[in-house]
Amino acid sequence: MADDVAQFYDDLANHYHLLMADWQRSIAWQAETLEKLIADTLGQGPKRILDAACGIGTQALGLAERGHKISGSDLSPAAVARAKREAEKRGLSVGFTVADMRVLSGYHAGPFDVVCAMDNALPHLRSDEELVATLSEVSGLLTPGGLFMASVRDYDSLLQTRPGKTEPQVYDEKSGRRVVFQLWDWRSDGAGYRLYQYILQQPSKLGPVEPLLFATDYWCVTRARLNGLLEKAGLQDIVWQEPQASGFYQPIVLARAPAA
Repeated sequence: MADDVAQFYDDLANHYHLLMADWQRSIAWQAETLEKLIADTLGQGPKRILDAACGIGTQALGLAERGHKISGSDLSPAAVARAKREAEKRGLSVGFTVADMRVLSGYHAGPFDVVCAMDNALPHLRSDEELVATLSEVSGLLTPGGLFMASVRDYDSLLQTRPGKTEPQVYDEKSGRRVVFQLWDWRSDGAGYRLYQYILQQPSKLGPVEPLLFATDYWCVTRARLNGLLEKAGLQDIVWQEPQASGFYQPIVLARAPAA
């Protein structure tokens, strides 16, 4: 994971909420959705959770509001700074820190009942070696039988079609109009793509458009490949949850640390 990934999220940090129709509502429903998956696997009750790709706190804040003990870290200093501000505004006690997923144990003591990495974070890692290093760190921080969960785009399907864009999302609000979409430039070998995130804001419906553009790289991780790397890192009982079943907007992979 290179410095340009951190720069992408640094640049995006103060605008990240604009990617969603209603960020506060997304915080609430994502936490409800993830909590159900956690409870179905580990049982009811508060858990000690590490969000290893916390960004500005979309999942961490909601899970903290539901009574879980949350630690969060991210490669982006600006994203972590915003997550801290958002937690303070909500009166939440969340330990946020800047950390690289590949060396999590250097920043977090553990053990955790759950470690998560949502929002397609793992495909920023650019080789099997980086992925195994990260997943091994995760495995070492989990309690026996603890749960790892990550959401990843459906690259098995995307590699078949190599789409060049996402459909524009148009959000009309009292304050104006916002259009959000992505353009994807694929590598010739299909190993990954350059993503361009556009946010077009029109504060007044008759006024000028204010464009924002952010770019980063992703590397395609198929399910079979990720399953093998999870096993290589010592994780087991791998299950994929589809959006239709989980209610989350991306496929989620669940894996367990070995029981004691």
